[in-house]
Amino acid sequence: MKTYNICWSGGIDSTFIVTQLSQSPVIIRPFYIKGQTFRLSEPQELEAIKSIQKLLLADKRTKAKIMPIMIIEKDDPRIKDREIVKAHRRIYIRLLDEYKSKTRGGGLPPAGSQQIYADGAFISPQYIACASFAKYIGENVEVGLLSDDFEGAIPALNKCSTKIIPDDGTERLLLQVSEDTIDKDLYLLLKDFRFPIAGQKLYKPDIWKWYADNNYTQVRSKTNFCQAPVVHKDGTIEPCGTCAACIGTIHKNLLEPFTKEGLARYQDYEKNHEKEPERFRLKGF
Repeated sequence: MKTYNICWSGGIDSTFIVTQLSQSPVIIRPFYIKGQTFRLSEPQELEAIKSIQKLLLADKRTKAKIMPIMIIEKDDPRIKDREIVKAHRRIYIRLLDEYKSKTRGGGLPPAGSQQIYADGAFISPQYIACASFAKYIGENVEVGLLSDDFEGAIPALNKCSTKIIPDDGTERLLLQVSEDTIDKDLYLLLKDFRFPIAGQKLYKPDIWKWYADNNYTQVRSKTNFCQAPVVHKDGTIEPCGTCAACIGTIHKNLLEPFTKEGLARYQDYEKNHEKEPERFRLKGF
C-alpha cells in the first residue's frame, strides 16, 4: 500500500485530502505542526482532527489505513532546515517590498494588522516547517492549497511554473511546482509538496459542495478553519468572522458556518479596519 504524508490542520481543505484519500486502499500518514503561525486555534484544530479521524475510521466506505496523527512540536529540529528558512525569509522580504509599492503607497499596515494576511501578501512560515519535514524524511507531502491560491489568492504562487501529474496510487491529479520556476527560493520551498486540490482544479465552493455530494457533511461540520475561534461559556465554538480564513470563506459566499454575530463582526471589520487597525490587530501576533 502506498503511503501519503498529509499536512493536516483540521480545516476544510486539508480534511478534504484526508477524506478523499480514505476511499482508496492506501496508508494515510497525517502530521500536525504546532506553533508555526499566529493562529489561536490549535486546540480546536487538534480536537477537529480527533473527531474527524473517528468518523472516517467508523465509515464503511473507508478503505485506507489512517495512522494516528503525528504532532510535531514547534522547536523540533526536523522542521527548521537552514536553507529553507533562509529561502522563506528572502521570499517574505520580496513580498513585503511588492506589497508596499503596489498596495500601501510605500507603507505597511501597523504591526500585527490583519490586512496583510487578508490581502494574501504573505507566505506562511508553516511552509518552512512542512518543507523542512519533507526534506528530512525524503518524501513528498500533500498540502491543501486550492486553485484559488495559485490563481492570485497567494501572490507568490503566481511566480511558480507548475505541472499536473497523475497519482499512481489513486485516480487523482496532483499539481507540483516545476524545476523551471524562475524564483529558485520558491522552488526550494515548494518542490517537495504535492497539491491535490489545485491539481483537480477545485476551488473553495467546489470543496464545500464535494462534502455534501459525497455524503460527508458530518465530517465537514467537524472541521475548524477559523484562526481565532470564539469560544463560548458552554464550550461551543464559532468562526470569528475577521481572521484571514474567515474573510476568504465569506468572500466565496460560503456563509453557512457563520452565525449572525460572526457576520456582523465581519461587516464591522470591512467597514472599520483601515481607520481602526489596532482594534483588528491579530490577537496571536
